[in-house]
Amino acid sequence: MIGPSVTTIALAAAAWWLAALLLGLGNTVGYHRLLTHRSFHTGRAVRWFWTLLGAMHSGSPLFWVGLHRLHHTKSDGPDDPHSPTRGFWWGHAGWIIGVAHPVPAALFAFSGFGQQAAILWMDLKRLAGRNPPVWRGICTDLMEDPLMRALDVPLVMPALFAAQVAAAWWLAGGWGVLWLWSLHLVLTNTSWGVNSVCHWPTFGVAPFENRDQSRDVWWFAYLTNGEAYHNGHHRWPRSAKHALHGGSDLSWQVIRLMCAVGLARDPWLPKAFRAGAPAKE
Repeated sequence: MIGPSVTTIALAAAAWWLAALLLGLGNTVGYHRLLTHRSFHTGRAVRWFWTLLGAMHSGSPLFWVGLHRLHHTKSDGPDDPHSPTRGFWWGHAGWIIGVAHPVPAALFAFSGFGQQAAILWMDLKRLAGRNPPVWRGICTDLMEDPLMRALDVPLVMPALFAAQVAAAWWLAGGWGVLWLWSLHLVLTNTSWGVNSVCHWPTFGVAPFENRDQSRDVWWFAYLTNGEAYHNGHHRWPRSAKHALHGGSDLSWQVIRLMCAVGLARDPWLPKAFRAGAPAKE
């Protein structure tokens, strides 16, 4: 049996990188800095563009935003939904399946499509009346947007994922599904890593005084589009820029580019880090 040609592998690798970049930015620029923290403003078309990219792997935007806002309110306390104070693997992926033991949590994390299975399970419980959408009460500012409400309807996210699998199979059979699996594997674990790696005392530094254990982990910022400057983010959650003292922050560069071409406006920065301000507040 003849395998894929070198050209096919190269094209698949380039497509993988581009998909990982765009979908990852859908999470960091869209779900996180735009929808959750209102770090900058944009029109509906741009907002929907980033939201749809984030939805390809992160689930309902209303659920994601509600969960993340709760994390900031309860950060590293007993009510934080994914604090690693119960263990590194709990903070990474165990909280999704309700298991703190590192072995099943790690197996789930590296299952690739595990998050999609969890989304389906939560939707089925919701249809059975066992998972009421309490997160909507935390996201009242987004409830007026019809796309946000549509993506929060049970089984819409699983249907979107099923469409991805069908498209991957149609394009390249089993190789296509493997390509998609590896994409989800990387996207989910880099996203979850902000909860675990960036709240774990072994990694990084904490240049700002916070009430939690958030850390700035410079090397992980390259894999998370700048999200790993997490200590600064918890000090100023609304800041459109996370690498406040410098470092890799691709999400901020994308926001700056959108502002430069008129697709976004009013990016918020702490006073100490605005142009012409002193080094410290």
